[in-house]
Amino acid sequence: MRAQRNRKVGHRSVALWVVLGYLLATLIPAWNAARAGQSGASAILVAHLGGCVLALFLATREVRDERGSGFLRVLRDWAPLLAVPLLYTELPALIAGAESRFHDQLVQQWESALFGASPAHATAGRFAWTGLSELLHLGYLSYYLIIYVPPLWLYLRGERRNFEITITALAVAFTVCFVVFVYFPVAGPRYLWSAPPGIPDGPVRRLALYVLAAGSSKGAAFPSSHVAVAVVQSLMMFRHHRGAALVISIASLLLALGAVYGGFHYGIDVLAGAATGVVVAAGVDFSARTSARESAALASGVPQPVAASDRGS
Repeated sequence: MRAQRNRKVGHRSVALWVVLGYLLATLIPAWNAARAGQSGASAILVAHLGGCVLALFLATREVRDERGSGFLRVLRDWAPLLAVPLLYTELPALIAGAESRFHDQLVQQWESALFGASPAHATAGRFAWTGLSELLHLGYLSYYLIIYVPPLWLYLRGERRNFEITITALAVAFTVCFVVFVYFPVAGPRYLWSAPPGIPDGPVRRLALYVLAAGSSKGAAFPSSHVAVAVVQSLMMFRHHRGAALVISIASLLLALGAVYGGFHYGIDVLAGAATGVVVAAGVDFSARTSARESAALASGVPQPVAASDRGS
């Protein structure tokens, strides 16, 4: 019976448990930052503790009461993504609390070994075309739409299962990237170098620079969470809707190129982000397909292997 109950737990619970795991993994840096008197760190610590309680409540509430109230159901569904901007904003304080040193020098060595001259420094001057620059910067800004629009589209279409799987993949991708940011921070070329030589100016580039100045977190360059999340969205959407996946994939490619062209990320950040996205999407897809096969077998009455821990229940 316990095995059957466990199989009923949807991917929404998995996403919430992933968020809870991240909050617990970064609780000590949050505590250290608060003790050191970092600006806003006390509020971050309180938010972490509150987030742990809320994530645990929502995850376990779903197991006990799958239907739940309308408000709780929506909150369960969207809490992992709604938490992302807050978790991103607190990264500098967590990096300080973890006493992590920046690893740009090491990453620049990897960049040099792989590319020679850094693409983040050389690409824009080599292709100094205003139209291309504006297109790639627009692609870079599409990141914010890539995060939320595909899940919202699935949600409004009533595709609950596809939505849950997508949210799980996004939660895992963000968590992997954010943990690396805290314990292996890389500032990135935007913080260390001037603008790429010869890069054309334009309204879209200025908007991108404004958005980054207003909300970027130093230390969140490697791997590129922009690219990791965009790749995850593209690959997960290929499971559900090929046409939509093609549109997201084109936007993702422009985003990745724009991240380097604009001098926002090292080239190796983008490659690491893409690899992270592929691994996460493949892992979640494999898990979802395995779960679907088990559920189909249970529904058809095919006997399933009983785990040793369930034999005594």
